[in-house]
Amino acid sequence: MSANVAKRDTAELADAMSAFAGISENLVKSYEALSDRAQHVEAELERKVAELDQVNRDLEAVLRSLPTGVIVRDADGSILRANATAAALSEARALPASLEREELHETTGPDGTRKSVATRRSIVRDERGEPAGFVDILDDRTELVAMTERVHVLDKMAALGTMGGGIAHEIRNPLNAVRGFAALLERELKGEPKLGRWASRIVEGASEADAIIASLLAFASPERVCNDEVDGATLLHDAARAALGDEHEDQNRDAARHRLTLKCTAPAFLGDRIKLRQMLRNLIANSAQAQPDGGAIEATLELHADAIVARVRDAGPGIPRELRGKVTDPFFTTRPEGSGLGLALVATIARLHGGSVEVSTAPPRLGGAEITVSIPYQSVPTPFPIAEEGSELKKAS
Repeated sequence: MSANVAKRDTAELADAMSAFAGISENLVKSYEALSDRAQHVEAELERKVAELDQVNRDLEAVLRSLPTGVIVRDADGSILRANATAAALSEARALPASLEREELHETTGPDGTRKSVATRRSIVRDERGEPAGFVDILDDRTELVAMTERVHVLDKMAALGTMGGGIAHEIRNPLNAVRGFAALLERELKGEPKLGRWASRIVEGASEADAIIASLLAFASPERVCNDEVDGATLLHDAARAALGDEHEDQNRDAARHRLTLKCTAPAFLGDRIKLRQMLRNLIANSAQAQPDGGAIEATLELHADAIVARVRDAGPGIPRELRGKVTDPFFTTRPEGSGLGLALVATIARLHGGSVEVSTAPPRLGGAEITVSIPYQSVPTPFPIAEEGSELKKAS
């Protein structure tokens, strides 16, 4: 009996050991399968992470290269990311933005320049449609705004020119009659000091009005540029003499109210000498009028790269930043006695030569206004040698 029990127990133990061996084998196989699966998942995960890193790098590269500023904010409005363009336009925190509507803002760049920035905000929503953040788009519209304003100015100038030209022609004929008869009356009243002085004032007033009309006609219907050889030093001196009259000749005497400095380093160039002299005359006269009690005036003519640069500086009160874009508009003036045509004519002459006008602040030692006119440099052509009679020009080999 005991032998049978022992035999049965031995058989059951053998069965248990066999089952355990099978279970162990299955566990090993399962472990190996899980290990293979884990390795596969790990490799897939690493691949996905690498792909995400690459996508992130690509997005960062795109974000950096965008000419438009992009600012990413969270739901609370805190900045999460901003590209370099947004930082260059202005401080992102200082730029408001309205939802779903573009707005134009004036802001100051890191270098102090004024910029026109268009901003627009889009909502970032999660899978449930709830706001998860915002994306602000900043677009530099400075050049577009400047061009738009320029077009408006040109349209206004064209309309004013047409109107002003017609009015000027109508006024000039009777004005010349007034001046002519006033001059005759002045001559007849030489023995009457009081009446003669009044007649002289009429002549002076008519002459001043005629000068304004001449400027208006020059602005309204500018003639084409007649290029000839221009000597810069002579041009500066002639313009100063026309602007300051006898004072220009008294620079070494105490009688001169304005301390005038003229400097020319530019070579001879091609340009309309008459118009350029009128342009410089207006600039110097404008600087003198800004300093009725006297002060320093500097006028220079230089060659910078491929441009002739005329620069007139003064020590007057200067021109406020907000008015610098308007001073070349026709009829805009800050002086009660001004006509508003002087700097407008300067801009017109600059444009006729393919140039531009810039208004800024003079250097600290002067502290007034600085007006710079740049026109493309055209060199004076070298005269073609003329062969003397009986001789021949040798051709260059």
